[in-house]
Amino acid sequence: MQFLQLGAPAFSAPLTVLLNQSFSAGVVPQQWKVASITLVPKLAKPAQCCDYRPISVTPILSRPAERYSVRSFIYPALLQPPPSLCFSDQYAFRPSGSTTAALVALLHTVCDMPATNNFVHVIALYFSKAFDSVCHSTNGKIGTT
Repeated sequence: MQFLQLGAPAFSAPLTVLLNQSFSAGVVPQQWKVASITLVPKLAKPAQCCDYRPISVTPILSRPAERYSVRSFIYPALLQPPPSLCFSDQYAFRPSGSTTAALVALLHTVCDMPATNNFVHVIALYFSKAFDSVCHSTNGKIGTT
């Protein structure tokens, strides 16, 4: 990382040209789309596949490209969606979205509903470690590789 910081004055101009060419052509180089999956242990002494967390290590040039794309296209699309789409109840992948915001909105809705309804049904599902229970192996058998 220190190498990149020291070399930034020399790298910035050619990288800016490269990123701008990619954006103007609307093409992302294939090398920027490839990620190396690294397994990071969740526990001090992992014993099973589910004791690891997969981390995607992407090329460093894909990060500014993703950041620019998300800030320029995704966030504006979510903040001002077409009239046919409604994202008012979506909290993931939004600049102001969070679990807390989703819970506050749910609580507000549930508290307001008795004013216009005789009763309110709330069904809540909690997926504790949901991604830990997904079969990560390619042979389809849980707990084996």
